[in-house]
Amino acid sequence: MRSTLLIHPDDRYDRDHASDSESRFGAYLRRNTAAFLDGEEPTEDPVEFAASAWRIARPPVMTPGYLVAHDQILDSALLREEDGTTAIRVDLATKLPSEIVRGLRNRGSGWISGPTQVANILRLDIPVPTDRLPEPAYSPLAVPDTETAKEALEQLCELVNSALGGALVDLVRTEAA
Repeated sequence: MRSTLLIHPDDRYDRDHASDSESRFGAYLRRNTAAFLDGEEPTEDPVEFAASAWRIARPPVMTPGYLVAHDQILDSALLREEDGTTAIRVDLATKLPSEIVRGLRNRGSGWISGPTQVANILRLDIPVPTDRLPEPAYSPLAVPDTETAKEALEQLCELVNSALGGALVDLVRTEAA
């Protein structure tokens, strides 16, 4: 089965557009160290560290983001439930099935101006095995380590892509039918 990358880091753009000639994402980490605090100290929790890195790597914090998402991804976030389970939530835009679109048009509802403008949001929660996330690392000045943050993001992107990449190919194929 063919796979589609739903989300991935763009290291080339990150390096080519870095104000410090190293990493644009790293510069954003340095500007947003408060996002990694647990009270007054840097978090030692791998999930909180990865969640903060994810938020910083995506718009609206970084525009364009360090993480590049497929056009159908509307939103994404790393979440921890009260019971401790962790998941990455992905909201995908999907078209309504053509039968529903035809039915709405046949009713003369006036709601439908074209099948490509009608979409649903498909919300998916992908379990995250927290043992795959790296231990947080910081500089002596409590700045999140760029390479550790990138590693956390790579692990999360891999989970999303392996869980949903093939499903997106099938979804696009179904919508085109």
